[in-house]
Amino acid sequence: MINLLAPDRSANLRYGHFNSILKRWLITTILAAGGLVLIVAMGWLYIANQSRNLTNSLSSTKQQLQAQDLAGVQKQAMTISSNIKIINQVLSREIRFSDLVQQIGTVMPTGTVLASLTLNKVDGAIDLSATGRDYTSAAQIAVNLGDPKNNIFQKVDIISINCSSGSTSAYPCNATFKALFSPATKKQFLNVPAGASR
Repeated sequence: MINLLAPDRSANLRYGHFNSILKRWLITTILAAGGLVLIVAMGWLYIANQSRNLTNSLSSTKQQLQAQDLAGVQKQAMTISSNIKIINQVLSREIRFSDLVQQIGTVMPTGTVLASLTLNKVDGAIDLSATGRDYTSAAQIAVNLGDPKNNIFQKVDIISINCSSGSTSAYPCNATFKALFSPATKKQFLNVPAGASR
């Protein structure tokens, strides 16, 4: 094929063709860049909106939890759980009080009466209250209960002995004692389950 166009005209046509291709590429690049900017802007707006929604939701949930007093409910649940554990311990180490009271009654000295028993711990100490005709008989209670031959208590402490001189009661002296169970008493009067530590 013979080119009959003048060299200038041929060059102008060639450059015009290159220019139109470059224009198309430039317009495509600008449109792509604009699309990317639009996508980034929309993504940023979407993320900001989601972040705001999550912050509002979190704030609302915190307010609901505060209104429902979750911390108070958890504290009550822990207290109830602790009480249930104590009840289970007491039930698993049931004390046969009737047998224990009879055993204590056999060692009470003449002229004294057992008034009450208060258990502090299932396998620990017990508080006893008694009345007596005089100070000597009230003090003798501690000696009799603490006697190792009786196998009831390994240690008995006198908390108080008060005698009122103007009382018309047959037992004017009130005495309070704290006694610690002996190992023999634990085995005899505490129903400790098999395998449990004593």
